[in-house]
Parts: sequence; C-alpha cells; structure tokens
Amino acid sequence: MQIEELQIAVEDLWALWTEPDKIGKWLAGGATIDLRVGGTYQLTGHLMSRPLSQPVGGPIVGLEEEYVLKVSWKLPTELGAAADSASPPTTLVVLFQPLGPNRTRLRLEHDGWRDGDEWAAAVRWHTEVWTEVMNRLKQGNLPA
Repeated sequence: MQIEELQIAVEDLWALWTEPDKIGKWLAGGATIDLRVGGTYQLTGHLMSRPLSQPVGGPIVGLEEEYVLKVSWKLPTELGAAADSASPPTTLVVLFQPLGPNRTRLRLEHDGWRDGDEWAAAVRWHTEVWTEVMNRLKQGNLPA
C-alpha cells in the first residue's frame, strides 16, 4: 500500500487516472477506458518507465466517481509465470480523499498476490511502478 498527500484537486487527480488523453501524457502510452462497473480499464504501450508488450488492467469491479477506482488487474506478460497463472487476477484499488481545494490523499492498494519466486518478482515490479507513479504525482507538472 502506498499513500501520499498531493497538491492537486481531487477532480483533477481523478481525471489523470480516468481520462485516456491524460493517462497517455503521464502514466501509460495509451488507455482504453469504459468508466463503469463492468467496463474496461486497460493501459498500453508502457506503464511509467516499463514497456508493455500487451495491455495491463482489466474490468472495473468497483467505482465511486472521484473517490474509488477498483480494477481486476491482469499482470503484464513480461512477468512470465506469475502473469500466466494469475487466475483470479490481482486487484488494484485507487482511493481518492479530498483534503481541501487543491489537496488530495491518494492511496494505492494492490492485492491478491500469491506465493513463490515468480510472484515475489511481480510484487517487486509493481511496487517499483507504483512508487514511480507516486513520485511523478508528487513532482507535479502534470497534464491539465
């Protein structure tokens, strides 16, 4: 789990996570999003500095606008055996808590990991990516 207090309004932070044109400018190479429970949340091309040969993400399993985004997360194929055996997939939960007009607490929870060396590598890979995400958000200078 990672938590950061960011100098950004909750509606702007929500847009950075849910609008494909904004996602393509900071988080991933591109995105396909159908923002509803049962809809699709997929990121393509790269996830921060990590290249992706196939999309990551999956169905949206929980949604409360500007507060909760919960995705059944298909692991990247680059993670080999962990990606191949991830049934059911892991779950990514992004929680948005407004703290003021231009302050938001962002909490990332990524759960559903299994045991084994390949899974330990998958946890490390995602921990590094989510740390990179939080660092980028803390730096600011994000797309409007």
